[in-house]
Amino acid sequence: MRKLYKFIFIIGILVFSSQPGCKKQPKCGCDGDVRFPLVETSGTIIYNVETSYAKFQPTDIYSTFEICDAGEVMDMLTPFEQGETVLVSGDAYDDCYKMVNPYAYANYMLRLTEIKKDEFDN
Repeated sequence: MRKLYKFIFIIGILVFSSQPGCKKQPKCGCDGDVRFPLVETSGTIIYNVETSYAKFQPTDIYSTFEICDAGEVMDMLTPFEQGETVLVSGDAYDDCYKMVNPYAYANYMLRLTEIKKDEFDN
């Protein structure tokens, strides 16, 4: 019986020690890991100067991008009207809620680097 316990103990040690360990958890939010870049992506911009809130809604994908530090880039946004079609470039990050709930809608954070008028918008 002792040999059986030793055998089970050794097998248990081998199983748990052979695991590769913890994987690096991706960081979410504006200071997290870059998920993907946006390069001149067409969509509409919505902002509120009083609350320093801004978001970008692309025209060709089903997601929303909340602008990181909108108060700091508000001077880039205000030349454009609410809902105007623009081209946006920047780095996208996972929203922290999406990290907790993978079934959540596709909401990302966006560190805006460039915004310009979409010349091909009707």
